[in-house]
Amino acid sequence: MNVNNRLEQLISKTATTRSNFSKATGISTVILSHIGSGRNKVSLAAVEQILTAYPEVNAEWLVMGKGTMFKAGIKEEYITELEDKLDAVYREVDKTKRALDASLNTLKAVVGQLKS
Repeated sequence: MNVNNRLEQLISKTATTRSNFSKATGISTVILSHIGSGRNKVSLAAVEQILTAYPEVNAEWLVMGKGTMFKAGIKEEYITELEDKLDAVYREVDKTKRALDASLNTLKAVVGQLKS
């Protein structure tokens, strides 16, 4: 497996889409697509951007294919960070739902008044 294949694996594990990975790393989706197709090789600049955006990634694995995708011990920190982000998203969804419920109740009241 070459570095381009490892990058594709990394994208699926960390960001799920090239677009999300592009936003996180600053590497354009066009370049990521070219890397995925084998047209381009992963540059040193791209490796630096990836490791900056995803410090939990094992550089030796990404470049050389040795070891595991993620650094030992960092995985737990990464999981905790993701859980914190997930909790924040849930809180935001709850806040938005409460605001929408309030708006719906107000609209229902207005419609009820107009009917009478």
